[in-house]
Amino acid sequence: MLQSIWQATGHPERAGLNIWRPFEQLKDEVREAMWDAAATALQLAADGLITARGRLSSALQAPLHDYLYDGDEPSPFQRAWQDAMAAWEEALTQARTDPATARQLLGMLTGGCRTLDGFEKERASLYGLGIPAEFLPGARELGRLDLI
Repeated sequence: MLQSIWQATGHPERAGLNIWRPFEQLKDEVREAMWDAAATALQLAADGLITARGRLSSALQAPLHDYLYDGDEPSPFQRAWQDAMAAWEEALTQARTDPATARQLLGMLTGGCRTLDGFEKERASLYGLGIPAEFLPGARELGRLDLI
């Protein structure tokens, strides 16, 4: 394996070093050749051309293709909510110019009201959303005599 690393660098084996010396005492060109050999060894291991060994060798190899969770499917309820909100906006837009639609919206929103005060709050909220007051009948005109 060492021979293949040195061959890949283009330098002579061990950068021509015959006698061991501390790295700091090597000539600059020998130190650079050693750095080059180390970098080449890392690249060869990362490319899978040599086998990295030791405790940290897995850091130099490409990860295995493990299963990766694709995530949850989008909720069908999210789309239903978006559709409902779009329908609500469309109904409001139509109610701003059509008295019959405004009356239907008011009837739908006040169907559960048990007090005249609750009815008037719903009526005021529709007015606040831009529906003309003349399109929003009072409780008596809407037939909610139970509130009067």
